[in-house]
Amino acid sequence: MSETTEPAPLTPEELEQARKIAEKEAAAIAAHDGAVVNVEHLMAYVDEQKAEGNAAFRRGAAGRSEALAAWQRALDACAQCDGKPMRREDIAVVLTARSVLHSNRGQALIDGEWWHRAVKELDHAVRIDPSNAKALWRRYRCQKHLKKWAEAEADLEALQAPQLQAAAGPLLASAGLGPEELARTRAELKAKREAADAEAEETYEERYEEAAHKGIEALRERFEEVTKENGLHGNKEFAAEIAEMLTRDGDENAHARTTQHLANVYQLDEDDAAIIMEWLQKAKLMSDELHSGGNTFDDI
Repeated sequence: MSETTEPAPLTPEELEQARKIAEKEAAAIAAHDGAVVNVEHLMAYVDEQKAEGNAAFRRGAAGRSEALAAWQRALDACAQCDGKPMRREDIAVVLTARSVLHSNRGQALIDGEWWHRAVKELDHAVRIDPSNAKALWRRYRCQKHLKKWAEAEADLEALQAPQLQAAAGPLLASAGLGPEELARTRAELKAKREAADAEAEETYEERYEEAAHKGIEALRERFEEVTKENGLHGNKEFAAEIAEMLTRDGDENAHARTTQHLANVYQLDEDDAAIIMEWLQKAKLMSDELHSGGNTFDDI
């Protein structure tokens, strides 16, 4: 049987380092001593504001704004815990409360048909507590209304997940959202998504052309505003000079230098010069595509 070797004694330097580490840890413990968040006191206020919001919400549209404000006050109170030491069991209590409050605000916004704002609140609710079945269902309703089929289907898929069913299955079933109903709803939604995808593919070119046309019109309007503001509208000399510079070949930096030239020679803001150049280049491209036989800048 081998003899146990005793550890070598610490050197003075190692002892000093260990002492400093111990002092640092003791100081950290002392700093937090007594500074743990009083969650019982906090939740008394949060529950009070939540109850006030619930009462206002039950009054319908007349109390909706008041409900939103009360629930926000409760959320603001919960936010005071951020970055502060808390007991493990208290963290779960606060997080659950925050998720429920965001979900409540989401429902109030749905009732007011503020669909996009409702999605943001419900995003917070689900991010904090992925098992919040009410928040998932409410967000599904928003996504369906907004015709965001993929997002809506994802929420239904989450509601069907075994983990969530184990946690909230009875709650969902009591609301008429048992497994069979969720599966039927998801099948209907999938059909709508596939139909929307097919329609989008069929109308892609038409929608692309419409968007391009709107972009061109917006650029032309901005171009006209800039040329009028700078006294260049109808200036034939200006148009001829730009046309000649745009048709030069083999100059990789022509665009940048022409834009800078416009800004310097005509005392333009660089952003205005860039808008003028962008429109003129677009006009030249359209002219070339139409085989009009020249540059058409006479409408400056």
